[in-house]
Amino acid sequence: MASALPLRNSDLPDGFRLFGIRSGISSKPGKKDLALFWSDRPARAAGVFTKNLFSAAPVQYCQKKLKKSSSARAIVINSGCANACTGKRGMADTVWTANELAARLGVADHEVLVASTGVIGRHL
Repeated sequence: MASALPLRNSDLPDGFRLFGIRSGISSKPGKKDLALFWSDRPARAAGVFTKNLFSAAPVQYCQKKLKKSSSARAIVINSGCANACTGKRGMADTVWTANELAARLGVADHEVLVASTGVIGRHL
């Protein structure tokens, strides 16, 4: 079985950067669980989404954002918490994440996408 090689910034197209940290979202000790893909200029963005009626807050958020704009500057991705089946609080967490990152990066909130994977029913 082939093993995955780590992605490095030198593997990305010019103007794109990747950052990863251990934030404590995942319950796996030492696992990097928060990633940021960043573009120094607006980049074309598209999404492929579930048709499940119980889509997670980040899915709903990104669907709405991508209907309004086909570009983005950043996507933040967590591993360990799917932020699915989390109701209004889950959506509030997603919006806060996008807005906070946009403010820190100095970009408009519509330029930030959010993705989550992991345990369903757990709040961030």
